Amino acid sequence: MDLLCRRNNALSRADVLVSSRMFATLDPTIRALRLPSNRRVLVSDTVGFIRDLPKPLLTAFRATLEEVQESSLILHVSDVSNPHHTELDEEVDKILRELGVSGRQKLHVLNKVDRLTPDEKETILRFACRKSKSEGGPILVSGMTGEGIDELLRRMDEEMPTDPLITLSLRVPLAEGRTLALIHAMGRVLHSKIDEAEMVLNAEVPKSIAGRLHLADFVEKGTSRLAAT
Repeated sequence: MDLLCRRNNALSRADVLVSSRMFATLDPTIRALRLPSNRRVLVSDTVGFIRDLPKPLLTAFRATLEEVQESSLILHVSDVSNPHHTELDEEVDKILRELGVSGRQKLHVLNKVDRLTPDEKETILRFACRKSKSEGGPILVSGMTGEGIDELLRRMDEEMPTDPLITLSLRVPLAEGRTLALIHAMGRVLHSKIDEAEMVLNAEVPKSIAGRLHLADFVEKGTSRLAAT
């Protein structure tokens, strides 16, 4: 899990707990960031995948992976400094198949390249260059030093599908602070006002974000989608 947390922190300039202890970071963490094209996206840091998880924990563990099933692009992050990372990657692919998302667009991110020797890094680079001709190839990064972040953002921008904007009239309880914050972060608020314990607003948001945030639950009664572009 420390791979993904450190990666998410580096991408979004956040400060999320980083730990290699099992079950230290079980809650998915969501952060907004801008891609080179100026598009805004949400990056969700899921729990780490664990081999041979005891059956009593399996259901609870997989319940935290909803973000994977709703994602437009999967970043498969591997600790390339781990000598067993290839077999661990196979386990991740197995879980993705079981989740029904094996066909989803995916980027393979090889993290912790700062821990490699120059010879090891050169070998990985040669492999990446060969694979890039047919499959796009893995992306070499370091969440510690920031190496490779620009290339990762560029590749994410290339692979992310076009997301049309929709305009919604919403009535959101003020207690839904996270939802309101993400509407402002990921969309454009055209008008807003406070009405007792709710915020009434018109906002343009990407269609996929509206789905992720379940904004249909907050559409004002008597109104619906105002426009789509």
